[in-house]
Amino acid sequence: MGDLTPGAEERLDELAREVASLRDLFQRRLFDDRDRRRLYDELYDQLQWARDGLARQVVTPLLQELLLVVDRLGSDPADDFVRSIRDELVDVLERRGVVAIEPHGEPFDPAQHEATGTVELADGQPPGVVMAVERPGYVHGDRLLRPARVVVSRSGPPSP
Repeated sequence: MGDLTPGAEERLDELAREVASLRDLFQRRLFDDRDRRRLYDELYDQLQWARDGLARQVVTPLLQELLLVVDRLGSDPADDFVRSIRDELVDVLERRGVVAIEPHGEPFDPAQHEATGTVELADGQPPGVVMAVERPGYVHGDRLLRPARVVVSRSGPPSP
């Protein structure tokens, strides 16, 4: 650095200190931003967990009770007024994400179906297929509200 003008060496040292200070500030802010992002992510996860817990504790039981009302309203299909109320209630539930499980002809799935009986196979039918739906099941999103009550095909004589 011998061919620098007087004072230039001091100015270079000052610039080097300024650059080092700015680099340090940038790194601290970067770490702060990462910490803030991590905290936001943790807060979001906690809120999602609380929302799911609220759904399990409040919304799911309410929907299950409303489905019982739907069943009772569907017990008298001859009354047009009652049927219109039932249809409207079913429509409201569907708009809120409640979907009926109608598994007729599908393989029996114990995670979504409740077997209430069995029938012997007809020719060419595989065993373990839902032959009749006694009461539809319902899901809300990925949560089972209640299983479908079904009759399942079986081979051989009835079990005792």
